[in-house]
This record gives sequence, structure tokens and C-alpha cells, in this order.
Amino acid sequence: MRFCYRCGISESEGGPLIDGLCQVCFRKENPVLLMESEINTELCQNCGSYKKRGVWVDPKTYELDELIFEVADNALIESLTFDERIREFHIVSKEELEEIGDLPIGIAYVSYEPINWHIEYFPAIVTYNVEVKARIHELQRELHHEKKEIIVYVRQTVCPRCQKFLGGYFEAILQVRAQERELTKEEREEIAKLVQEKVDEIMRKDRMGFIQETVELEEGIDFYMGSKGSARKLAQAIRDKYGGEISEAYELVGVDRQTSKEVYRTSVSVRLPKFRKGDIVGDKRGNVYRVEEVNGKGMGLRNLSTHKSEHKDWKAIKREEVDLVEHEKKEAMLTSLTPKEAQFMDMESYETFEIEKPSIELKEGEVYKLVKIRGRYYIEGKKKN
Repeated sequence: MRFCYRCGISESEGGPLIDGLCQVCFRKENPVLLMESEINTELCQNCGSYKKRGVWVDPKTYELDELIFEVADNALIESLTFDERIREFHIVSKEELEEIGDLPIGIAYVSYEPINWHIEYFPAIVTYNVEVKARIHELQRELHHEKKEIIVYVRQTVCPRCQKFLGGYFEAILQVRAQERELTKEEREEIAKLVQEKVDEIMRKDRMGFIQETVELEEGIDFYMGSKGSARKLAQAIRDKYGGEISEAYELVGVDRQTSKEVYRTSVSVRLPKFRKGDIVGDKRGNVYRVEEVNGKGMGLRNLSTHKSEHKDWKAIKREEVDLVEHEKKEAMLTSLTPKEAQFMDMESYETFEIEKPSIELKEGEVYKLVKIRGRYYIEGKKKN
């Protein structure tokens, strides 16, 4: 007959001995939940971020009460520590844990719930009841079933990103310009909106992708960015929408004290095309167009001779030497039509002139917008009332 060396109960009464211990003493001597009773964690008082698996992450919510529990829950889960014989664990609800009656060796199931807290001021304190069921030996007749109260202290700090942001840190300048012209008010507003939308998207993966400052200049807009990567992604997004060219320049700003390496600041420049919707352009073959659309792929054009719509990509635009053409704009009333000619009256001088009848349908008495290029008139479109 064998006896438990700790309490003296016989094997016939206390169940099969495990390492010389009865079933009860084995569970007491070999607790599976080994975590500390107190845990300290931090959240950024500026942006609400906190450390998750050693990396600062943005919270799921910015409601302070919910945020504190989010941070405390995460700290509790990350601090769960078990006997080395536990190979894996699963988080379940308290109700699910109560239903568990048997488990494979090396598996633990854990439930937790807050039972007391104060979150009115910092450090916030949340007390949890943690409960675990597990099996660590094949001779166990009953599972380990342990309960422990854990106190989590949530303290305020300032995360590294906010330290840099509040200190005026920036790593790159995104410069938005246009070729041979200034940005229009509409372009400035659209670009600012696009940049803000993309920054929100970028910062889900790059926490340093913030905008430190936005500077409006006569020639364009400068965005001071927390990271080079975010500046490059924004430049690409702007080019994808508006077209243009991207270039980079570098400036030596100092030496890193820790690595002794030179530190450079990057300027990422995106230069929008000089063309805008409504511009009159021509190509090397003498075709004249009205610009209908400008985007990242090229331009939508309407040939003012045939009045047909065309699309040219940026390579074709360069190859065909499409450029702005000097022109004079007029508003004129169609006074008469013949099979070959259309007669117009200038709405300012009341002088009449004839042009070759175009292929589009015209109506006498209507006022049209015309452009005059090298002595030839083209109908741009009907004047809107």
C-alpha cells in the first residue's frame, strides 16, 4: 500500500498517486496558474494607444471607460502565465468554463471577469476574478480548477509617437505643386481632403504616418510628415488621382547620437500636370482639343474639329506633344445655317463671321462658346443659361 508523502492518505482512498502525491495534494503542489496578483500597464494620455505584445497599438474605442477596460483586459491576457506543462490555452466565458468536465493533457481553459474597479482617476484599478481548468498529468481524475483575484493598474504615459509629435518631429516633407501654374482653390481643397483620408488609412499600419503640420504656400502645399513611407504613399495616391510626376530630394540634418549615422530629411515632391479641365490644347499634328478630364491615367479630350471624345494616356500625351495653345474665347449667336457654312454674330461687337459648318447639330438663335486659334474658329460648346 502506498501513501501520499504530504498528507499521508492511502492510495486506495486518495486515488492514484502522482509523483508520490495523492490527487488533491498533486493539484495543490502543482498549480497551473502562475501569474502575479498585481499587473501594471499604461495607456497614452494623448492618443489612447497602449502596448500589445510589446508594440504600441491604437485602441478600438476612444470612450475613456471602455478604453480603460480594453487596456486592462489586454494586460491581463498578456500576463497569463501557466505551468510549463500547459502547451496551449483558450479564453472562454465563465458559463462555458463551468460546462467543461474533461480536457486533454496540456490544455487549459481560462475565463475572467472584472469584479471591482475604480476608473474615475488614474491610476485606474480593475480587479478581475480569473478562473482556469486544466489537466497536466494522465493519472489526474479531476481537473485543476483554480481561481485567483488579479489587480490591474492602468497608468497614464505618453507613447513614443506622441512624444515625437508633441516635440514637433517630422521625417519628410510632402510637397504638392503643379507644372507651370499655381494650384487652384478647388485642387487645394480636394488634395487636403484626399491626404487626410489616406493618412487615417496609413496610420492603421504606420503609427508614425501623422501630419505634423500643413503649410499653405503660394506655389502649393507642404505636408510635414512623421515618416518617409507615409509621404511616399500620399504622393502616390495624389499622382494616381491627378497624374503628374514624383521626385525625391535629401538634406543632411544631423547625426544620430546612438548609431553615429548621418540623418537625412526627405522631401517628396509630387508635381501635378499643367493641364486642367476646360483647357484648350493642341498636338503636333494640329488637332485642337478641349480637356474634359485629368486623372492619373491620362486625359479625356474632345476633338473640337470632329467633336468626338478621346482618351490619351500620359505617354501618348508626351509622344504627341500635347500642350496648351494660345486662343481667344468668344460668345456668338448662330444667325444662319447653309449646307456648308454657319454664320455667327459676335455678342460683344455684333460683327458677323462665317465658319465651316461643323459635324454637330446647331440651332439658329442659340448662343455658342467659340475659341479662335490662328485665325480659325472652333465651337467649344453651347452657352449654358
